[in-house]
Amino acid sequence: MSWIEVDIERDNQAILASARGARGERVAPYDLAPINLGRLSGLGSGVRRAVASSQELPDHVVVNARELYAALFRDQLRDLVVREGEAARAKGRRLLLRLMIRDPELQRFPWEAMCRPETARDFVGCLPDLLVSRGVNSNEPHEAREIRHATRILVIAPLGEEEKIASLKSALHESIAEGAIQWLPPIVGAETIGPRLFERLRRVEEPHVIHWIGHGGADERQNPCLYLAEDADGETSFILAETLAQELKTSIGAELRLIVLEACSGARPGAFASAAEILARSGADAVVAHLWPVKAEVARDLSATFYRTLTGSRDGVGDVAASLQATRRTFIERGAEAFSPVLYLRGADPRLLDFKRRRLIAPTQARGGVAAGDVDPVLLTVLREPFSLVLGGGSGGAIPGHAELIKDLTAELGKHGEAGLNTLGLSALAERFFLRYGKNKLSRLFQKTVGTTVDLPIPPFVEALTEVLRPGAHTTLLWLPFLEHALAERHPDRTIYVIQPAAPASGEPRLVLVRPAGRREWEEDEDPRPDVDLSRDFMILRLYGGYSPEAQPVLTSPQLTEDDHIQGLLDMHELFPPDWECQFVGWLRSHPLLCAGISVIEWRHRMLLRWLLDQRPPSRVSVAVVDPAASEREIWDRGAGGLFGLGTVRAVELGLADLTDVIAEVKP
Repeated sequence: MSWIEVDIERDNQAILASARGARGERVAPYDLAPINLGRLSGLGSGVRRAVASSQELPDHVVVNARELYAALFRDQLRDLVVREGEAARAKGRRLLLRLMIRDPELQRFPWEAMCRPETARDFVGCLPDLLVSRGVNSNEPHEAREIRHATRILVIAPLGEEEKIASLKSALHESIAEGAIQWLPPIVGAETIGPRLFERLRRVEEPHVIHWIGHGGADERQNPCLYLAEDADGETSFILAETLAQELKTSIGAELRLIVLEACSGARPGAFASAAEILARSGADAVVAHLWPVKAEVARDLSATFYRTLTGSRDGVGDVAASLQATRRTFIERGAEAFSPVLYLRGADPRLLDFKRRRLIAPTQARGGVAAGDVDPVLLTVLREPFSLVLGGGSGGAIPGHAELIKDLTAELGKHGEAGLNTLGLSALAERFFLRYGKNKLSRLFQKTVGTTVDLPIPPFVEALTEVLRPGAHTTLLWLPFLEHALAERHPDRTIYVIQPAAPASGEPRLVLVRPAGRREWEEDEDPRPDVDLSRDFMILRLYGGYSPEAQPVLTSPQLTEDDHIQGLLDMHELFPPDWECQFVGWLRSHPLLCAGISVIEWRHRMLLRWLLDQRPPSRVSVAVVDPAASEREIWDRGAGGLFGLGTVRAVELGLADLTDVIAEVKP
């Protein structure tokens, strides 16, 4: 491998560089003037602001990036890059530029954003012929190791982030299906507390890649660390990066090639940089770390493109630096977020994975998921036939916005010393917030928290449900129009009617929207036709309001507080257009019920089910998919205190995200 190692350090405000080449060349230290620490900090801030706003780099930032490139690649180093580049091309290889940076301030700077003079997009981090990485000093050996079958990926998410995990898995579906990637069971939340993380790491099938989603920081002695889930006392715990590196070296060893540190929302800028250097020194051959947190959908797309490139079938696969450079080229027109991920490399060869003798074997089922054979056959029966869906938000962050809203409400109420907030449900928290601050502030908080998730990708389990959902009467409690969007995409030849009640006690009329078959636009239906055919069309009842499914979503007052839910049920008699209620209720009561994300422990959900079924037994094959951690299966199976008259709804303990794997086994 052809390489050049460039040492970058600072002397007070001055920035100094020196270099050596793979064939013994050396470049004496020189000053990068007129670039100094102040100008470097200004350039870094400009890139960071562009990343935060999902914008392209402004012209003045690009001008400064060109000036930095000219200051570094000049005289002897410029000549060395030209000679080594020609030597690499003669051997059919690429030249690797390793930046050896020790100073924490310089590590946080996006050197990959340097731009060749007189160009608009020739950023160092995007070049196809010059690969860039950050080097580390280590006495651990480095060599490419053979991968015979799938590349095994293990996700660790101490703070939950189930929606990000599910979204990433969905984005990698094709690679998983063809056998290029094996998805290992993720380690999430409480599984990372205390010794449980190490226990899981010692039992898991040895991964080639660990994808860590969370926060980074430093302890009181400024040792880099990674934050874990809160313990039983509500205290934030962490693990030193050095401790994690030692455990990975012991429990996984040579099988681990790569660690990806993805900064979740709210992470401190640059916090992962120092941890990445430590983990690359002795934990893995390479570490990709995000300098800044980026939007969830961008992080997903970046990771998915990177992994597909790294494990694909074209020449150059297995090269972590080339794969990251290609990923940046893919996203550079989308915005500056392409500069958030950076590479720390232990050795001088970025080819970590040797696929020469790899043979892809498509899995018989999604690995790490739930096979249909492991699920109650009653659920499979319901999924194979027409059913009426009642979709709620569930728990554990399966639906974007819910967990974040609970967190924000708890934080605001906690400022006033209110106790026992962790035991309250969402509607109770919203009620307390409303009583203390008023409706306007509650509405602003809702828009600030939930409104930012409107454009997020549809949760994979919702998309999967629409693959088996037939025309008929269905109910959604989501504030976001994920179900409507997924149905419109999946069933373009079906007409979809949406009924959304007005705000409780507002005196406003209901909102009825229709997406006609063969059309893409949603239209307000001011004179609904009476003869809706539910054997052909979808009728969706959006009971909790929120954002409409139109191209420009309109927010109607969502049902949040306990008062909202009580008044909303009192206003049910004005919900349907004439003749629609009989059609909706008749269809619902003559078909099996599938409840997903609904809990009989929550009084608002019990009131909803009581209204929907009128205490009449549902179909004998009705099913509720319940959270395994909620311990409410027996309550459902015993009839939920007479909620269903003399009937029952069979409870199946299954995470909402796992529905995707089950449906994949039964969909037509």
